Amino acid sequence: MNSFDKKIQTRLRMHPEMLRNILTEPNEETLTTLTRYKVFESKGAYLSQLLLSLLPQWEYLACEGNAYLGQILRDLEKAPISPVPHESDFLRANLLRIRILAETPGVFPFSPFIIQEHLLNFLEGADLIADLPQLTVIHFSRDELRPLASELAQYRLSPLSRRYVQNLFHQERQEAILSNLAYLCKNYPLLGTCRQAYALLLSLDNIENWSKHPFCLRLVSNRFWDYRAKEIL
Repeated sequence: MNSFDKKIQTRLRMHPEMLRNILTEPNEETLTTLTRYKVFESKGAYLSQLLLSLLPQWEYLACEGNAYLGQILRDLEKAPISPVPHESDFLRANLLRIRILAETPGVFPFSPFIIQEHLLNFLEGADLIADLPQLTVIHFSRDELRPLASELAQYRLSPLSRRYVQNLFHQERQEAILSNLAYLCKNYPLLGTCRQAYALLLSLDNIENWSKHPFCLRLVSNRFWDYRAKEIL
């Protein structure tokens, strides 16, 4: 890196508004700039605040299918974004959703702002989306569900079992669930289902609470009853 590049790199790190302007509307030039000046490769005290300010704009761009944004967020997954654990977790969860939405082909057939403003209304009955055939790809093995069999059969989980369920939603499974919901948002033929799928995506921003989420519990329960119907469990 020559002296001119180092000067630009320093400015980008010292003046967050410059970086914010670059990141507001990601395009091919944005990727080139971030790579050339290695913007995300060092800690910046302002990074978490910068990302928080960009979340609403990035959410909208992701709904519109901005593929450049998806690449930026993949690069961010390797970078430290906040020294505060709960803030880092909050940002990671939201950036994961936005990245998956950005990488999912298609455009929202509705305004995301309506769902955001009336989230609880759209979540009513949204757990039924777990019954759609598109979600059958979310697999839980017989061995994973066997410790829960008696309680699932009674539609009741103890606190200990809920902790067990939480462990079922490991990172790979989390991403698979979010990816399927993102696909439904942009591609399902019924508008009401598209909206509810997006509402679910928004409501799953706290990964630590998935074991209490009606949609996630229904996914687990559905796989259990699939096995029970085949008399495997």
